[in-house]
Amino acid sequence: MSAGYLKTVYSGSLINAQFIASVLENNDLECIIQDDFHSSMMAGWADPGSENTVRVLVAKDDLSQAVSCIKEAKDQTQN
Repeated sequence: MSAGYLKTVYSGSLINAQFIASVLENNDLECIIQDDFHSSMMAGWADPGSENTVRVLVAKDDLSQAVSCIKEAKDQTQN
């Protein structure tokens, strides 16, 4: 997947990003978790203020289905 082909469906904490990624994968939707903070730490420097800037990315064609799956999972966890 190229960067222009991807859309962000979530931006926030790592734990929520992992939950959303599991919801998407359980619905046969491919996704990528982009974690700039941990990536920068592995490179030897830390990007200040990026601790909660983890993003979940999906293919542009899967965006509406991904949003629906996330909303459904959110509704189930709130009930």
